[in-house]
Amino acid sequence: APQAMLLPGLAAATSLMGCWAAWYLFVLQPASVSSRPFGPRWLATLVSKIMYTYGQWYLNYSDNFKERVAAGHWDDGQNYVCCWHPHGAFSISAFFFVAYYWAQNFPSGKSAKQFVSIAPLLFRVPFMSEYLLLCHARRQDRKTFSKLLDQGATVAVNPGGLYEQVATDANQERLFFPANLGFVRLAIQHGTPLIPIYCFGENQLFRTAEWVRKVNNFLYRKLKVGNFLILGLFGIPVTPLIPSPLFSPVFRTRLHIEFGPPVPVGPKEAEPSDERVQEVYTKYVAALQEMFKACAPKYLPKEVADRGLEIVLRD
Repeated sequence: APQAMLLPGLAAATSLMGCWAAWYLFVLQPASVSSRPFGPRWLATLVSKIMYTYGQWYLNYSDNFKERVAAGHWDDGQNYVCCWHPHGAFSISAFFFVAYYWAQNFPSGKSAKQFVSIAPLLFRVPFMSEYLLLCHARRQDRKTFSKLLDQGATVAVNPGGLYEQVATDANQERLFFPANLGFVRLAIQHGTPLIPIYCFGENQLFRTAEWVRKVNNFLYRKLKVGNFLILGLFGIPVTPLIPSPLFSPVFRTRLHIEFGPPVPVGPKEAEPSDERVQEVYTKYVAALQEMFKACAPKYLPKEVADRGLEIVLRD
């Protein structure tokens, strides 16, 4: 009798898993590499507005995006490679705030002209994948990135990726760049300027500890996954895999997104030399450091701002 009672539940679970697998294979996966918008714009605007409004209420949020737009950087239809830093524990800045601007096609005002490149793993998370696709998120791979730039779209990317995520430290602003500097190389190949974006307060949204970083780094090296464990409210260890009210950023944390001026990469070149890639990277890092020094005292805890920004080019 107990086995007979279990059978309907197992059948329902199997059906749901089958439906999700079909939805992922035939809808989500193709959409994640497409240059066409996903879903109706009214739905994208509505859902992202709810997230944006909640984020504004929960956090002490500000940005200078509209001031940069007013400065005229987007008036001529120029597209950019927007590099946001740091990744933080869960990229709250991108998920709640930048996604809202992108979903509205702001500031380009044109459909299919603004995208964000993210880890493919995120498209396997139900509901999150649909939200991200509505906000123009696409799979982070060279082919898709290049295709979007070819069509004149602006593409946002976090160069640090999962490696930077598992190293998130609330006490030290530290950025990691991949050894091949692929985002710089692609920008040169398309003649697309780089825009540095720094999310001040992203690293302070969740409490961190050395032992937590060690656990997450071990799982990243073995399984190539991001943060599995964090310190939630009151410093209690929680995992994002299990919904919990403790899995929340520190209430009213100061969060400011600073959009910097464009960094030109020079004329496009199909096969840029390593020397030219390094030259553009050095120029980009200098602009990033200048922006950090100007803004950190205003938006970061004093002891964190005083330690400065550490840049690590990975082996």
